[in-house]
Amino acid sequence: MRIASPELIRDIISKDERIDSRKLLEYREIGGGLNPISKAEGSCYLSIGETKVIVGIKFGLMKPYPDTPEEGGLMVSLNYVPIIWKDLPKNKDIEISRVLDRSIRESKMLDLKEFCITPEEQAFQIFIDCYILNYDGNLLDALNLATIKALLNMKMPKVENDKLVISDKKINILSIPVMVTLSGIDNKYIVDLNSLEEKAADFSISISYLDEKTVCAMQKTGIAGIPMKEIEKIFEIGAEKQKELRKVLER
Repeated sequence: MRIASPELIRDIISKDERIDSRKLLEYREIGGGLNPISKAEGSCYLSIGETKVIVGIKFGLMKPYPDTPEEGGLMVSLNYVPIIWKDLPKNKDIEISRVLDRSIRESKMLDLKEFCITPEEQAFQIFIDCYILNYDGNLLDALNLATIKALLNMKMPKVENDKLVISDKKINILSIPVMVTLSGIDNKYIVDLNSLEEKAADFSISISYLDEKTVCAMQKTGIAGIPMKEIEKIFEIGAEKQKELRKVLER
């Protein structure tokens, strides 16, 4: 079992080293597999180091919302057993769900109008259920990759004899948002923090890229501010790392 204080971690990182011998901008091994949940319309298991998640996606029927009468719905939820993440900050699960939801919506990855059956009357609802199997940091990057990979391999729903069934037509994917979480510790920039390193972080910023030049969403955590002169450098690092993560989606 690893035991390290935030002070020790900061000291190690100040020397351009990490407690698990990685480089500052090096991800842990990423693995996983498609469709481990047979009853879901699409699913993906994904691990980044010892952080392990599974995402299952289902369709339902709904009445379109009044402000979007010609669109289907999208709902993202995060589920976990408390023993997996014993020191979860209050409402952190809600925040993570909203960041994932925003990344998908703002990227325009899905045209929700395609999921409308009859305007103002009936549409398909997309339920994205995320589960934490084991937690060791960098949850957002893992969940984003698992969600996108599941969506990339799904097929469109349809209604037959008043029942929802799945067609042979693949979902129309308009863009692919890839999230990179970059953290600052003692004036160093690091990716893929494990859970011990997260306790030492001055800040973390999760950036959702459509490509190396286009950002569709981001979320910052941590009390430390980010100097304006450093923002461009952070985006450049993230733009390079998102290329690396996109290769995971091609496996």
